[in-house]
Amino acid sequence: MEENKLEVNEKLFAFNGIIGRHAYFVNIVILCAFSIIVVSPYTTYFYANAGTISDMLDIQKMFLNTPLILKLWMIIGTAGVCTLSVSNIFRRLNDILGKVQTGTNIIFSTISVLASFSFLIPLKTAFLLLFVNFILAMFLLFKRGKITNTLPYDYKKEFNWGAFFGTWIWGLFNKSYIPLWELLLWITPLGFYFQLYCGLKGNEWAYKNKGCTDVKAFNKSQETQALVFIILNLVIIPILYVVLVLGFVILIAFIAGDSANQPNVNSNEVKQESSIDKLMSGFTSLYFERYEFTSYENKFYVLDDDWQNADFQEKKNMLDFAASKSANERSREFKKQYPDRSHYFSKTRELPRTKIYSATSGKLLGEFVMSENEMNGSFTEAFKAALNAYRFYKP
Repeated sequence: MEENKLEVNEKLFAFNGIIGRHAYFVNIVILCAFSIIVVSPYTTYFYANAGTISDMLDIQKMFLNTPLILKLWMIIGTAGVCTLSVSNIFRRLNDILGKVQTGTNIIFSTISVLASFSFLIPLKTAFLLLFVNFILAMFLLFKRGKITNTLPYDYKKEFNWGAFFGTWIWGLFNKSYIPLWELLLWITPLGFYFQLYCGLKGNEWAYKNKGCTDVKAFNKSQETQALVFIILNLVIIPILYVVLVLGFVILIAFIAGDSANQPNVNSNEVKQESSIDKLMSGFTSLYFERYEFTSYENKFYVLDDDWQNADFQEKKNMLDFAASKSANERSREFKKQYPDRSHYFSKTRELPRTKIYSATSGKLLGEFVMSENEMNGSFTEAFKAALNAYRFYKP
């Protein structure tokens, strides 16, 4: 009976048997992808409706404020991922210990379950549990098993760097078509986990699909492909990216260069200011319907639908840009009125008096509430104040 419980079992879900490090890693990558699918609707909803940064750090409040359907989705999904994780932990520990040790299995599994339900636990406790769970996961991954360590070496379980970096292109070269899913997944949070999955399964796919018989030739071929894709991803593609960005910047400068034709003694200064004004005006019209300045306030008006559909980061970007635009406009007006004087207007100084309003109802939608004393205070005080400084409201 004991021997049957210690047979190799690499399924995603099973409590009997043992599982080696490679298969355990494969299953953990799959579970991480499942976790992303479970968590994404929940975090997306709250991120779009958060009022302050501190709200986003209040995990319990975040959970309580979500609709019932999302609560049920999180609880059921987390329970499912936990069950699958525990089954892998049991088999991995059986391999490490060389026997079925129920007590140890239960202790490890309990820590993993508590960490998975960290959204119901206070923040500090949740971080502690997640840290402990990470250490335990690394232990299970890197600790050699007493049983699987005695099995014959299998080169098909080596990590394939060509499949990791090359994914779908590597797949076409090796008659493996599962990596083609990367074309759809690379723009999602699942893309990286699928790359890992390809790296872990690459040798197995290539060996099976190409019908290799010469192990030495197979390994040499995969090493050559890995080198090619590593150079492509870490050298050639970054260089092309930099070239494209520089080309885009030069193109913008060229388009905006017509201002240099205007007669002016300080042509370079005019050209620079004109380019900045054109870019800022373009973004302003993209974000806002209109804006106006008073002695004490910078008012920017946005459509309710645009604001409602924006997430927390997009709203923050709007407010930051509005403050930058305000600093630029006030600086230009000051130079016109007092050409012989200089005064520095910055985004940081303009943020507290920059407000975003509804273009329809005039209702306040976004503001930055942080006094100058808080800004100039100690780091701890400034950090705590900054968590609640960006405040966003519903239309």
